Amino acid sequence: MAFSFLNLLKPKSTISVSEIISEIDFKGGTKYAENSSNTVYLDIEELGGFPFIKTMIIGDFSTKIKRIGCTLSFIFENDSLVLSSDNNDVESNQIKNTPAYYTEIDFELTEEESAKISSEQVLEIQYTFKDKILAFNPIPNQIQ
Repeated sequence: MAFSFLNLLKPKSTISVSEIISEIDFKGGTKYAENSSNTVYLDIEELGGFPFIKTMIIGDFSTKIKRIGCTLSFIFENDSLVLSSDNNDVESNQIKNTPAYYTEIDFELTEEESAKISSEQVLEIQYTFKDKILAFNPIPNQIQ
């Protein structure tokens, strides 16, 4: 095999974030909502008798927030519910050798809020990070 500078100068093929998301088989949560470039995995869990929401955003979204956290809003037909993040520091991590990121965020929750999310139809969820709002459309019948 002969050495060629042409092979060194060829542009590397890049993988799009949407291709990466479609290939991910994340077992740590239930695929709950998505938008054009991100997917949200969301589960209602219980720790020490207290419910909380465990979420993971996978896609091109990346952030690093200190001391103020973020909020998660569930938009229903005639109402909405806003939850505050459990931790005030939120940071995205890059998925190795890809242009995609994952962001893990937990939210405080009461029994009543848990029941409302499980029983009513969610039309949209919105994450609010400082001055940026990420909106997602739920995938039907994903969480109960």
